[in-house]
Amino acid sequence: MGAGDQQGRLPARRKYLHYYIAGFVDAEGSFNVSLKPHSKMKYGWVVDPVFQVYQHKDNLVILEIIQEALNCGRIKPKSPTSNVMVYIVDNRRTLVEKIIPFFERYPLLSNKYYDFLKFKEILERMERKEHLNPKGLLEIVKIAVSMNASGKQRKYLYKDVEKSVKKIWLLRKFRTAAPSETVRRTH
Repeated sequence: MGAGDQQGRLPARRKYLHYYIAGFVDAEGSFNVSLKPHSKMKYGWVVDPVFQVYQHKDNLVILEIIQEALNCGRIKPKSPTSNVMVYIVDNRRTLVEKIIPFFERYPLLSNKYYDFLKFKEILERMERKEHLNPKGLLEIVKIAVSMNASGKQRKYLYKDVEKSVKKIWLLRKFRTAAPSETVRRTH
């Protein structure tokens, strides 16, 4: 049964559907910013914002309706053997152009609203390319680790990222020092 099969049960006015979606996300959605070590990144880390909504596969139609209403994202199983499906939007441009404006217009009512505000701030900082310098990256990491109940399930803590970024930054700074300065230091 797809989203089209639910037409008789959907609100006649689209704005009511949008309020339903906001309420549903309040309960079953999340705004996450994962931090992943990556050797090819300038400072060794990837900042990966993602918006997700979960639902048992028996209610897949709800995720399909959300996907259709927001006109973006994809739906997939949470894992290969899971009965839980997840609607995912992880394209940064789409997050900025569709997800952020939607939840500004139809705000969340739970404490998840504060995670949304942090998520939005991180995306704004990334739009300004702050994640490409060590200070900006660490500021973004600080915000990210404060999200979702201070990241109880977070694999990497701020101190892990900070130590790694500072080490890479110092190595880069040393390598880019003028050769004459390096020579003078060695004598």
